[in-house]
Amino acid sequence: MTRRAYCRCKAVRNYSYEEAAELLGCKPSWLEDNVARLPRQKFGQNPAVFCLCEITLIQQMHTVIPDDVKKLLAEDGKADPQDASRPAPPHEMPRPALASIVPAGRTSRAS
Repeated sequence: MTRRAYCRCKAVRNYSYEEAAELLGCKPSWLEDNVARLPRQKFGQNPAVFCLCEITLIQQMHTVIPDDVKKLLAEDGKADPQDASRPAPPHEMPRPALASIVPAGRTSRAS
């Protein structure tokens, strides 16, 4: 995996500790204390920044699914939400190239 292969952002918007903590519902000090274990971007001596993909990874890293819930999901035939092989949500799916989009064929009007 390349260093940013997980990133699906079309245009990367970086969030500070305060902004990322607000999105995650935690304190900025928790991010600062645990930054060595978290995905992030670091530019020289500047504080670390996080894109939405990294914030999503942090959330997934700290999501706990009890065994009973995993069993229920398995019974319903739903995949484990932490399974890396699951398809990306629709908003993260790649869009088709504009050149590949063609108009619909002619339709006849009912007279």
